[in-house]
Amino acid sequence: MSYIKPIGAVAVIIALATLTYSHFIRADISFTQKPQVRSTSLANPINEVEYGSIVYTLGDKSTLTQMALDTKVQMNITGTINRVSLEQSFTNPSNDWVEGVYVFPLPTDSAVDHLTMHVGNRIIEGQIKERKEAKKIYNKAKKAGKKASLIEQQRSNIFTTKVANIGPGETVKIAIEYQQAVKIDQNKFSIRFPMTIGERYIPGKAVATANNTTGVVANTHRVKDASKITPSISSSVNRPISIAINFKSGFNTSNIDASYHDINIIDIDTLTKHITLDTTKGGNQADRDFELVWQANNLLTPELALFTQQKGDDHYLMLMATPPSDKVFTKSSTPRELIFVIDSSGSMMGSSMIQASKALVQAINRLKPADRFNIIDFDTGFDPLFDSAMPAINMNKKHGIRFANNLVASGGTEPLEAIKFAFDSRDSRSDGFLRQVIFLTDGQVGNEDEIFRTVRQNIDEDRLFTIGIGSAPNSHLMTTLSEYGKGSYTFIGDIAEVKDKMIDLFEKLESPAMTNININFPMDINAEQALSSISDLYKGEVITAVYKLNAIPSNLSISGDSVNGVFTKDINITPGNSTTGIDVLWARRKIDQMMHEYRAQYRRIERDKVQADITNIALEHHLVSKFTSLVAVDITPSKPNGNIISTQVVTNKVKAAKTATNAQLWMMLGLTLILLSVFTRRKADS
Repeated sequence: MSYIKPIGAVAVIIALATLTYSHFIRADISFTQKPQVRSTSLANPINEVEYGSIVYTLGDKSTLTQMALDTKVQMNITGTINRVSLEQSFTNPSNDWVEGVYVFPLPTDSAVDHLTMHVGNRIIEGQIKERKEAKKIYNKAKKAGKKASLIEQQRSNIFTTKVANIGPGETVKIAIEYQQAVKIDQNKFSIRFPMTIGERYIPGKAVATANNTTGVVANTHRVKDASKITPSISSSVNRPISIAINFKSGFNTSNIDASYHDINIIDIDTLTKHITLDTTKGGNQADRDFELVWQANNLLTPELALFTQQKGDDHYLMLMATPPSDKVFTKSSTPRELIFVIDSSGSMMGSSMIQASKALVQAINRLKPADRFNIIDFDTGFDPLFDSAMPAINMNKKHGIRFANNLVASGGTEPLEAIKFAFDSRDSRSDGFLRQVIFLTDGQVGNEDEIFRTVRQNIDEDRLFTIGIGSAPNSHLMTTLSEYGKGSYTFIGDIAEVKDKMIDLFEKLESPAMTNININFPMDINAEQALSSISDLYKGEVITAVYKLNAIPSNLSISGDSVNGVFTKDINITPGNSTTGIDVLWARRKIDQMMHEYRAQYRRIERDKVQADITNIALEHHLVSKFTSLVAVDITPSKPNGNIISTQVVTNKVKAAKTATNAQLWMMLGLTLILLSVFTRRKADS
């Protein structure tokens, strides 16, 4: 029995090594799952167990299994309107009855107006209700064991789907519909579909939240709905997605291209095409925004497009007009003061930071000696190049280029103080300069309302231009800021685009805007515009306006101020171009404008009044808004009495990690070997 003692010693050594290895595996799991650093970090622990699924460990030690998700997108582009159907399939792989919660992005200008829930062969239509009422209806159905779905808006570009009572192994399909206007800029037509939501920096002190089931990020006193706008922190494996487009532009196109994806195009007839993602090259993953861009043959972009609609006693008019560049936009000798506010936070790490630095260097190189400039770099804090704007002479431009090339992405995303500094650094030397603030960021923040208030209160006569960097920037933040600053929003999703898109932007900045734009109707026409005013117009941009009218006029005129004086254009309206959907676009834009008013109110009574007006418009036009939701309920109970329902968060991206299971296996093996060693030592001693 002399051999037993050495065996026992070897077993102990192997056991200790095994336990140490399993510890390192578990430590590595803990490290790889660590969320991006935020000012508050109360993420729930996560144990990722297999591809396509994830287990959430809650405060009471119970675990929830991640559900699989499939997304199908059908677009119908007709002229200047894009009608979209988005279908999401919720599959429950567990043995429990569950509630699925999924946070997903949509275009900032999307008008969500329909919801259908597919349960087996049954189709249940959603109804628009005031948000609180819709939530009550949903919760009542959930408690009664009925299948129900609820669509809520968290931001104008972030929505939440809830589905109650999904049975074990069951799949429920939820389809929503929305529409948006086609964007026209620089003789190009485009639509954009956001694929994913980036992890957002949430500033402020964490506050206790009951039933925080939508996300894993805690709400704070500065972002009270953080858990509703932030998806899971997992981020390496993406959701599969399919996109099919029926394309009818209304004219012959010279080029159709997807900026960041490979596509297949099939010609149906002269003016109709069918477009799909090319899945053979991995283009079916939702890892970056989808953008489709097209042009008219020979750059024959329509100078004027008018569309009308009648619905009941109301009439709607959509106008798109391109002023002649040679008459309105000319080079000006007015010097400019450019203030660059650039994001170097951790979320910009990688290609986004490279793109931002390249864009900044491009901008500095184009400055004239008569111009002034400054750069303000921000992450958790901010760091300006100069105390105030300095002349764009060669020495200062070299300092600026060196500053731009040395930017390193790290820290949190806190643009507030940097933006305040940009406005506060305005001084007496700024008089006589056209002051333009350029804000470069991926915009992955959750405190948009704080930033909106700061800009609205301090913008004065400055103009604000935003540049969205990366695969999925926060278009809600960027678009709204450019509206407040009467500027424009530029999206750069690929390093290869930096040069061309920045040159386009610089040409806008260097060409004086057409300001004080008005659409003038005959005296007998009551016209209610969706927006309170039309933003300044730069070279290559298009005047867009949507009106609700008591009648369609026979003529109208456009007027505005330019460097060459007042520009006017008379337009005759002929019957025709009748279409549908303009009423929805009008309501969407009207609600957006009223949300600006809502944020500007400090008195509760005034906010409640604006909220009531927004709610009425949303209900009348069957639209999801901050104060209205779509709810669908199956009248037939499906969950057996007594079964408990679990709430499961559907992640925006899902990470595959099987090492958690392996670590447990190694630990069990280590413990077994220890017991074996103890047994052999006792045998040897006896």
